[in-house]
Order: sequence, then C-alpha cells, then structure tokens
Amino acid sequence: MTANVFLTIDDSPSPVTDRLTDYLKSQRIPALLFCRGDRMEANPGPLIRAIRKGFVIGNHAYSHRPAGELGPDGMMDEIERTEELIEAANIEARVKRPGYYFRFPYVDRGGGDRLEQRFQGIIEDVQKGKAVALHNGQGKASVEVLQDFLQGSEFTQPFPGVNHPLYQHKEIAEATDCLFTFTSGDWMMSARHKGKWPYKTLEDLEKRMEDDPWVLRDGNTGIVLFHDQEEIIDATIHLIGYMKSREVKFLDCR
Repeated sequence: MTANVFLTIDDSPSPVTDRLTDYLKSQRIPALLFCRGDRMEANPGPLIRAIRKGFVIGNHAYSHRPAGELGPDGMMDEIERTEELIEAANIEARVKRPGYYFRFPYVDRGGGDRLEQRFQGIIEDVQKGKAVALHNGQGKASVEVLQDFLQGSEFTQPFPGVNHPLYQHKEIAEATDCLFTFTSGDWMMSARHKGKWPYKTLEDLEKRMEDDPWVLRDGNTGIVLFHDQEEIIDATIHLIGYMKSREVKFLDCR
C-alpha cells in the first residue's frame, strides 16, 4: 500500500515549462497544469507541447488577479478568455480535452478571502474536527455566483477517490473549482520569500511532508500543489523527486 497523489501545478506557462514537463514525462508522472491566460497568449508553445506529451491543461484565470478584486463579472470574463486560449491550444495539439477544470488564483473563490494565506490552518482545523469557514459572510453571495457559473459552464473537479478530511467538508465536496489538500511550499524557495517562513531549506520542506499526517501516508489520496516558476524550478523538481522516492503513486486525473 502507498500514498496516492494528484499532482497539480499552478502558473503555467513559464520559461521552464518544457523542462518541467520533460522531467515529469521522463518519470512517468501525470499532472494537471493550471494556466494563466495572459502567459498563454504571449507564449502558447510550451503548453501545446505539454498537451502533446500527455498532460492536462486547466484554467487559472487570465491575469492571476484575485476574484475579490475583479468581482464576479470580471472573474467570469477572465475565465472565458482563458478558456478560448486553452481550447485553441488543444486544437493545435490535436488532443481532445478530457474536461474543464479551474482553480482560483490565491484560492480567492469570489469574496475577497484569500484562503491560500490560511489554507494550512483550514486543513489542520478540519483534521481536528473543528468547524471552518471557507469565506467571510460578506463574500458568500459572490462565491455562490461563481460556483453557479462554473457549474453551468461544465467545470468539474477531476479528482476521484480523494479521502482527505478536507473533502468531507460539504462545501469542498460539492465545489466546482479545484482545490488541494497539501501545498508543497516550493514557492518559499523564491528570493522574495526565502528566509521569511519557518521552512527555509529544501530539507525543511521535505520534513514538512514527513510531518504532515496525510500526504505521504499509506492508503491516503490527496491533491498536491506545486508551481511552474523559473526561479524555483530546481526546488520544484527536487520536491517532486522526493515524493517519488517515497514511493508515492501519482494518479492521472482523466
């Protein structure tokens, strides 16, 4: 028995997308890449090649601005603009899309509450059986509008069998946008973040995985977040390799 993981990667494409997808393909690791529309528009080639390599492409909005700043109408426009680019990339790659997948930038699901900033605390509270709020009261209506839009546009979560306690939360279990159950923390190795968090080295982030009560544990199925960013590519590849060395089974979302 082993741990099961859906590997998700945010912020594609970047100058190192080819390097990242070449590595993943060489290791036979499937992944779902959530893509920014502005970067796709400027440089679609790496994602067309990623699709041809067998990777799945998801929507991460156009400008990576939080939904709370854009408002529901602005976010819906960004999602639709990015969808056009993703559809064009799949047509160019001559690969039929397996589905429509979306992740909110900063995990701001519409109300201005950037859950990314407190996501680890949310997960820990859920694991302890505590009640958690996934939006502030003021933003509830915007969250609901965007969920209705995503559902009506046939977006889904492509992660069958996730048994992490977070996915026992009714709002998460019924959500149309794609969340995650563990963030690798690879972004902490960037120059603007390094040294400002308790995890200052790759060894610290490895230990963080080991200390987590879920991500590497036999029989568990979760969703792990990494990033496609030039500055941290070495850290990202190292940490994915570490998970592989721990005999994690990487699952295909199709």
